[in-house]
Amino acid sequence: MRITLFGTPDSVYTRIIRLILDFKNISHDIVMADIFDGRGVPNEYERLHPFRRIPSIEIDGTVVYETDAIAHYLEALLPDPSLIPADPRAAVRMRQIMRVVDNYAYRPLVWGIYVPRWWRDGTMPTPETLAQAEVALRALQELVCEGGVGLSPNLAWCYLAPVLAVADSVSAGSELIDRVPALKEWWHSIRNAPAMLRTRSPESDY
Repeated sequence: MRITLFGTPDSVYTRIIRLILDFKNISHDIVMADIFDGRGVPNEYERLHPFRRIPSIEIDGTVVYETDAIAHYLEALLPDPSLIPADPRAAVRMRQIMRVVDNYAYRPLVWGIYVPRWWRDGTMPTPETLAQAEVALRALQELVCEGGVGLSPNLAWCYLAPVLAVADSVSAGSELIDRVPALKEWWHSIRNAPAMLRTRSPESDY
């Protein structure tokens, strides 16, 4: 099976797919597709992603884009080991974590807190951003406590860890994580896991 992943090492969403591939022990090629630098995007990238986002993936000639679609395609194509809990309640909490990351946590934690502090001029996040991030983290903590993710990897593990990795790389993010002790305990227990070390970018501490 020939798998080519298009993205960048510092991309949270590319890392989600890299973690899934790592947990499934699947070899793959990575092609740089830096959407923030026009010179870093492969020619005719629109064939791989019509909206020029990352990641996208090509598996034996089949192109898939959108992280959620890629994750579920890999799970269907490579079911062993499964990254979806057999227990229905754990599985639904897992999917809730994935959607909370997508819809409520990613934007304030990554673009509102991490990017301005790490990549730009060190601007402090706005009170509104901090409030949004805190609401998202508290919701995630509740879902973690209800079994949506544990020490054994699942898809929620792969979604949640990369977002916390960049948030915890700046002081404002670390302070927010400190306010959700159960989530912090889970995060601290896995942030130096072998899969995290293998997928770590120089642009984050974890």
